[in-house]
Amino acid sequence: MARKATRPYAVRALLIENERILLIHHNFRDPALFGKWTFPGGRLDPDETDPLETLHREMQEELSVDIEVIGEVGRFYSRSGADYLIFAVRPLGPIGPLQPEEIRDSTWLTPAELYEWHAKEKMQFGFEMKAVSLYLKKYPWP
Repeated sequence: MARKATRPYAVRALLIENERILLIHHNFRDPALFGKWTFPGGRLDPDETDPLETLHREMQEELSVDIEVIGEVGRFYSRSGADYLIFAVRPLGPIGPLQPEEIRDSTWLTPAELYEWHAKEKMQFGFEMKAVSLYLKKYPWP
């Protein structure tokens, strides 16, 4: 699937290691978001035009890790209508330290565990399970 030419609101990394996916829990001010998890990533800065550049910057800022991009998973829309470009990536080293001002916690889940969390409405944006499903169709586990 070719990437759309329009600049996305934000990017997220479907970070994969040992057939598990990293989810993060942001430090939220909004109590409605407490207990909600998503993929690491963030918004493009006003001067940024390359989503991959933003993705690499965000992985360094949030997780202190360099990444290898596997490929684009797709463009997804949050409940508020913002568009997120999601890329499948692998870490090129250990994760951490985490950025404590932004991230409260992180966890690695299998796709089945992520589905359970999705069913319990623990996902922040609502597109996380769709992104994992599309990833598994495009890039099946070895």
